[in-house]
Amino acid sequence: MSNDNLDPLIKREFEALGLNIVSNDLLADMVFERVKKRRIRKWLFAGGIALSILALAALSYVVGTSSLFSSREPVIQSNSYQIPGDVNGGLALPQYANLRLSGLTLAERTYTFTFALEMGQVIEIFTDPRDGAGGNIAELTVYKRDANGEREKIQTYPVAAGLSSSEFGNINSAGLYDFEYVFTDLSYRGVVRVGILLGQFTKL
Repeated sequence: MSNDNLDPLIKREFEALGLNIVSNDLLADMVFERVKKRRIRKWLFAGGIALSILALAALSYVVGTSSLFSSREPVIQSNSYQIPGDVNGGLALPQYANLRLSGLTLAERTYTFTFALEMGQVIEIFTDPRDGAGGNIAELTVYKRDANGEREKIQTYPVAAGLSSSEFGNINSAGLYDFEYVFTDLSYRGVVRVGILLGQFTKL
C-alpha cells in the first residue's frame, strides 16, 4: 500500500496505532471505521455550532421586534443601565448602549446617563446614529447634581447625524453628573449607538 496515496486522516490513524502501513484487510477496516467515527463527531460538532448561531440570531430578532421595542417609551439597551454599577447611583464606566428612537415628543426622545465622577477625570463620549439625513439631530447636556438632587447645567454639545465625539473635563467637584441626550429632530427614527468612556485622570 502506497504511503503517498492515503487520506491524511487515515494515515494519522495508522501512526496513532503505532503500526506500519501494510496491506492487511482487517487492519484497514479498523482504521477506516475509526476515521469514519472521527469525521462524524467533527460534523456533529460543526452542526452544533451552526445551530447555536442560528438560535442566537433568532433570539436577537425576537427581542428586536418585540412590543418593548415598538413602544414609544425611551428604550435603552445598555451594559449597566438597569443595574447601576455604583452604590451612589452612578452607572458603570465604560458605558455602551443602543438608544432606540421611535417617540414623537421630546420627553419620549430623552435619554439620561448618570455617573459618579471625581475631580480631574475626563469623559469621552461617542455618538453614532445609524441613519440620518444630515445636520444636528440632538443635544447632549451635562448637569451636575447638588446634595438635594437639583441639577445645574454645565455644558451642552450638539450631536450631528454622523459619528461624533465630545470630551467633558469640566469636573471641578466630585459627585453625580447627568449626561442627557434630547433628540430634537423629531423626524429621526432608528438606533443610536453611544459609548461613554473614562479618559485620563489628572491630579489637581
